[in-house]
Amino acid sequence: LIFLLLYFAFSSVKQGLLIYSAIPLSAIGGIFLLALRGMPFSISAGIGFIALFGVAVLNGIVLISEYNRIKKDGETDLKQIVLQGTKHRLRPVLMTAFVASLGFLPMALSNGAGAEVQRPLATVVIGGLLIATFLTLFVLPVLYILFEKGIKSKGINKGAVVTIIAFILTSNVTAQTPISLQAAVDTAFKNNLSLKNDKLNAEYHKKLQGSGVDIPQTSVTGEYGQINSFYKDTKFGVSQSIKFPSVYLKQKSVLNEEWKSSVLNVAIKQNDLKKNVTQVFYELIYLEEKKKLLQHIDSVYVVFLKNAEMRFNKGESNILEKTTAETQRGQVNQQLKQLEQDYSIVQLQLKLLLNSSNDFVPTEKSKKIEVVSIADTSIIKQHPLITQLKQQEQIGISKFKLERSKLLPDLFISYNNMSMRGFGADANLYNASTRFQSAQVGIGLPLFFGSQKSKISALKINKDVAENNYLAGLKSLQSEYQQALLSYKKNLQAVAYFEDTALKNADIILTTANKQFSNGDINYLEWVLLINQSVSIQSDYLDAVKGLNQSIIQLNALTNK
Repeated sequence: LIFLLLYFAFSSVKQGLLIYSAIPLSAIGGIFLLALRGMPFSISAGIGFIALFGVAVLNGIVLISEYNRIKKDGETDLKQIVLQGTKHRLRPVLMTAFVASLGFLPMALSNGAGAEVQRPLATVVIGGLLIATFLTLFVLPVLYILFEKGIKSKGINKGAVVTIIAFILTSNVTAQTPISLQAAVDTAFKNNLSLKNDKLNAEYHKKLQGSGVDIPQTSVTGEYGQINSFYKDTKFGVSQSIKFPSVYLKQKSVLNEEWKSSVLNVAIKQNDLKKNVTQVFYELIYLEEKKKLLQHIDSVYVVFLKNAEMRFNKGESNILEKTTAETQRGQVNQQLKQLEQDYSIVQLQLKLLLNSSNDFVPTEKSKKIEVVSIADTSIIKQHPLITQLKQQEQIGISKFKLERSKLLPDLFISYNNMSMRGFGADANLYNASTRFQSAQVGIGLPLFFGSQKSKISALKINKDVAENNYLAGLKSLQSEYQQALLSYKKNLQAVAYFEDTALKNADIILTTANKQFSNGDINYLEWVLLINQSVSIQSDYLDAVKGLNQSIIQLNALTNK
């Protein structure tokens, strides 16, 4: 709608587009200041953008109108038109921006009622106008000169330039962010939502530790009436019942062990998260290396296809060679397209693990993970999962002791204060102001303990189950470690073979095949077979490196490195 109004105002698509450039320029500032203040996009922010676009366009109208006036007065030098026009309209442009910005400043800084609606709207307008004003004073004059003179004199299609500039100004370009493996792991530890939940759960159990001593409510009673005789008396009492003190100690022990278990859950999640991030990270590197290999072989087949078409057109070869060349290059192109899709999928996986909207690109130079020192299986006992299973066994023991302590008697104590009007046993007359006191102490005996005994028996079995889970988990991880170690040795041997022998042979095959094909010693079918063999060796090498990396990642995860 704004562009349509600009077109009617100037009767020119060109000048309408020039002024319209203020809209994407102002959007930059609005988005930047929203992000800087940590505010999300909201309805009020959207309304702010609408207001911002309207005000930002005024600056362009002021400048373009002044340029047109100077040009109409007879000035033909575009440089002088721009310099004079910008000089004459600098003050109105700045006033338009700063008056609106300063007017919205109280809203941007407000903390009173309705501030949550005012702040995003004002932030968008202020940030957008400041950036748009600065950029408009530089970008708009340059575009004006370009459109009025530079395009036509160089024979460039003006409509095409308008389309390109509009696309550049309005397109949303997603930048790829370089990141190292350590930075990726640190980002995942900071942002991953699942890990955050485990940390919150650990904090929750830490707070629960204070609930171990849960003493029942204190009872306060009062009586009034003919309690002891015909006279009306008053009676006040305070009573308290508690579990046997060792019960509270056992309850606190159970809560403490559960808190330790929740902390170990965080360690398990961190170890798994580090493993997953490393796997995805090196998967991106692997796909990038595959892409380089395919692009190289594609360039080889481009030359082959070009030569095959030339020979076919001259009648020096038959249709079979040309078709073979097209087929080989088509297969490589298809593999490249599939590779791009795989790369995008893996990037999405990394963004999910890091809980980020950025597209990350690995900065690691080496496609192989550094070899770790191989430890014995005893280190498996230090793995967070094994430690957590051992902690579950400790929780079972603590719960068993807690339920067993509940067989101890409960304690009861009370205090009473009352009046006793009339003649007492000592033949003295007492009035309401004389108070008599008494205390009571008692215990609650668990005479019907069948249900509690059943709980104790069940928890004893549960304790044995936890112990068996620990032993089973330990044996399982030890077996996984042995398998990973064998896989590591196998892949290490394969990589060493490729690096020592196979890759050199692949280079020799590629170089010799090209030379012999050029000299006519071999035909195109033999050349294609040799080229594919060379590429297959290089591809198998990348697969071997990938397998080696996966086994190292598994070993690191099992040894918590």
